[in-house]
Amino acid sequence: MKVTSEQRVAELALQVGRAAYGESSAAGLTPAQWMALRFFGRANRFSRTVSAFAGFHATTRGTASQTVKSLVQRGYLTRTRSVRDGRSTTFNLTEKARRQLAADPFEAVVRAAQHLSPAQRDRTASGLRGILQQLAVERDRPAPALCNLCGHLAVNGSSGYVCRLMSEPLTATEIEQLCIHCTRCRAA
Repeated sequence: MKVTSEQRVAELALQVGRAAYGESSAAGLTPAQWMALRFFGRANRFSRTVSAFAGFHATTRGTASQTVKSLVQRGYLTRTRSVRDGRSTTFNLTEKARRQLAADPFEAVVRAAQHLSPAQRDRTASGLRGILQQLAVERDRPAPALCNLCGHLAVNGSSGYVCRLMSEPLTATEIEQLCIHCTRCRAA
């Protein structure tokens, strides 16, 4: 059976993903719990919800809810009622979670990526982002990305940045965070 270049790319992406989880249970966390900790650590304030995590992790809201609930019970996440609408709940990392993330097995993959040249890392990231965006289109789901790639981002001369979707100001730190609402991404 001849393997196409598209199949090789997909297979390699899956192998890298699996390699990231090879040692994940050593700390007593499942791969889904590690993913949740990473997500809530990198997500912007509009995306720290169960629904946003479910979309990012490509799972159901029920499964995502169980993962988040377990992390709250174990003291890794705190639950806060949303200030914006009073109905939804947002989640934030605790100090315990930040300490746990310092020993994240995913960092082995990050260290391996350091062996690529900056140009190779940029091309790889761009290619994988393109694959994720195409999957999002095919599945009619948002494609989470960094705020600085989002078409909703506007530069406001006096105060920095504004999210036009949420009508909220953003800090320079926030535009480097993940946003589940990034549906109209600019080229990177």
